[in-house]
Amino acid sequence: MNTKDTKKLLDELDKKYEIREFICSDPVQFPHRYKDSRDQELAGIIASAFAYGKREKIVHTVDYILKLMHNDPYNFVLNFNYDKDHVIFHNFKYRYNTGRDLGLLIYSLNRAINEYKCLKNLFLEGYSDDDKNIREALTHFSGSLRAYLRGKENFKGVYYLLSSPEQGSACKRMNMFLRWMARPAPVDLGIWSEISTEKLIIPLDTHVAKLSRKLHLTSRASDDWKTAEEITERLKEFDPNDPVKYDFAIFGMGITGDLPACVL
Repeated sequence: MNTKDTKKLLDELDKKYEIREFICSDPVQFPHRYKDSRDQELAGIIASAFAYGKREKIVHTVDYILKLMHNDPYNFVLNFNYDKDHVIFHNFKYRYNTGRDLGLLIYSLNRAINEYKCLKNLFLEGYSDDDKNIREALTHFSGSLRAYLRGKENFKGVYYLLSSPEQGSACKRMNMFLRWMARPAPVDLGIWSEISTEKLIIPLDTHVAKLSRKLHLTSRASDDWKTAEEITERLKEFDPNDPVKYDFAIFGMGITGDLPACVL
């Protein structure tokens, strides 16, 4: 496919999949449950943190977590006392993560909320319009949340939930969270409007990476941050102001099997 044909294909698929009906089966449904932006960002970071594995399992798991939080994420996090309240998550387990990991994640978010009032303020502390993309801001954001865990034991599982580009990770789930927060409706929420959509990086998993190679959006073999950057830069040729909108097109192709002959 040439560049013109690839753009036409992705534009058509973006219009097909970036619709409100997408929300009900995707983890983005959880921040959409709330009207207060403070609830939305906390539901969003928890939903994105556990967004690995099968979508049905992810949705079930995040729904369970929010029920444990009385479906009141901001007030629950704000008033969370780790020493007293971590037992709430005693029976929780999801794939690589335990109830201890979840309790420590909530503890870290509690520290951030009490210091910055909301997660957006923490992220913006490391954000600059002069940066090429959100790499530096995300490194600061994840690093700050991780730093709250110093002095706690066995916190490596939380590091998996709070990935950072500092180690070269593609940070698929964190980039998905930022897409939710920064991009406008109908699927994303657009509550962090201070972040320019041109700075976002595509959420890269194995399926998106595989299809991106077939679409000649990258020639890199590794599914890492550099590959996510390269794909995003290529997508800027199609829309320099909002390249990550094509995540819907590429992800949609992979989920539905709606693959044109040129990428089979």
